[in-house]
Amino acid sequence: MIKQLIKKIAYPMIKSRPDFLIIGTQKGGSTSLYRYLSQHRQIFKNNSWKEIQYFDRTDNYSKGFGWYLGNFPSKVDKQDKLTCDASPSYIYFENIPKLIKQDLGEIKMIAILRNPVSRAYSAWHMYHSFGDNPHKHLREITDPRDFADAINQELDGNFQNVKYPYDYINRGEYVNQLENYYNYFNKDSLLVLNFDLFKQDLDGMLNSVCDFLNIERFDRAVLDEFKIKKHNVGKYDKSTADEEVMEPLKDYFNPFNEKLYHLLGERYNW
Repeated sequence: MIKQLIKKIAYPMIKSRPDFLIIGTQKGGSTSLYRYLSQHRQIFKNNSWKEIQYFDRTDNYSKGFGWYLGNFPSKVDKQDKLTCDASPSYIYFENIPKLIKQDLGEIKMIAILRNPVSRAYSAWHMYHSFGDNPHKHLREITDPRDFADAINQELDGNFQNVKYPYDYINRGEYVNQLENYYNYFNKDSLLVLNFDLFKQDLDGMLNSVCDFLNIERFDRAVLDEFKIKKHNVGKYDKSTADEEVMEPLKDYFNPFNEKLYHLLGERYNW
C-alpha cells in the first residue's frame, strides 16, 4: 500500500512522462524503430521493456498513472532528452485514443503501417512458432492452426475454439484505426510511415522521424552502421499453400487500402 501511495503521489512530480508514442502496428517494425531511436543521443531509453502496454491492457491500466510513470526515468536523469512508449497494439483498440488524450494530452505519435497481407502472415508465423517457446505465457497463446485455416475462419467469422484474439485481418484495416485517432488528435500529431521504407530508404525514414520529433538527425556514420546491422529482421519461407491464401486476401484489403490512400494523400501500392 505504501509503495502504491508513493507511486500515485510522488511519481507525477519526479518522473518524466513519455514525449512521444510509437503506436503500431503489430509486426510493423516498431521494435526496430525503437532500437534505432534509443541509440540517438537525445533520446532516453525506458526503465523497462519498450512495450509498456499501459493503455491496451486493463490489468496494467488499473494499476494507475503512477505505475505507468514508473517505467520512465526521473526528470533529473532525463534532463532535456525525449522518452518513448512503443506499444504497437495502441493503434488497434478503439478505446485507446480517448485514454491517451485523457492522460497525456496532445502528444506526438508514430505509426508504421505494413502491407496488411504481409503483416497478417508475419503475425500468424509469430504466434504459430510460440509452441516451442520456453516462456509459458507465450506458449499459452500459440496458434496451432495453419495459415489457411486461421484466415478462412476469420473471414467466415468462425471463432469457435479460438482462445486468443489474433485478429490477423482486422488489424490490417488501418483506415478505420487512423480515423479513430483523428477523432481525438490533430493530424499533425501523428506521423504515419510505410514499413517498406526500412528496406527502401532507412535514412529518409529516420530523418523524417527526427524532424517530426524536433531532434538532430542521425550522423552519417551512425546511419551507415544501421544499414550494416539491421534490427529484428524476420526471415521465413512461405509454402505454396500459404501463397495461395495470400492472393485472395489482397482482394479483401483493396477497398480498405484505397480509403487509406485517400485519407493519407499517399499511395503505398499494396
